[in-house]
Amino acid sequence: MRQRLGVFSLLAGAVLALVGSLLPLYRQAYRLAEQLELEVTAWNVRTITGPRPESDEFRSSVQYGVPLAVAAALLVLAALFLRSRRFGAVARFLAAGVPLMLVGAAWVVLQVYLRLAEGNRRVDPITLTTPGLGLWVLAVACVVALAGGVLVQHWPDREPAPEPEPEGAVVHRLPDAEDHEQVS
Repeated sequence: MRQRLGVFSLLAGAVLALVGSLLPLYRQAYRLAEQLELEVTAWNVRTITGPRPESDEFRSSVQYGVPLAVAAALLVLAALFLRSRRFGAVARFLAAGVPLMLVGAAWVVLQVYLRLAEGNRRVDPITLTTPGLGLWVLAVACVVALAGGVLVQHWPDREPAPEPEPEGAVVHRLPDAEDHEQVS
């Protein structure tokens, strides 16, 4: 049962990571003479309101999606190979390590968002950065994938502790000489 729940969690973490990469991670609004609002996903930057930049470089400047997609693919691969006798150990290794890769990718996105939000308050009060739904979905994906990685591992069975053996010096009593003479 635990193994199946772990496989389901790995697959759910992969799906959530992909969905989170497609949703807006954060939004930036610039209050200038003309309002400019940008929406950043893991794959591109979209202009919501205001003038649209003409260069293609602007739209594809943010590429958090590659590590998120690789992590999701490896989570699916680990879940598929967990039943295999030949690749079971490799799959458990992937199930333990890949959620950490997903956490690292989500951590980078979070740190960029926090830096932009902090910088806006200090220096530029006309810029506002707010978190998007994708950031929250990535956080949930990390928790679900980590739980799945823990659930699919083989843990040793808990056996009751053995009875402690008596400690101390072993003493053997020898028969007395008087007792020995009476026997003969």
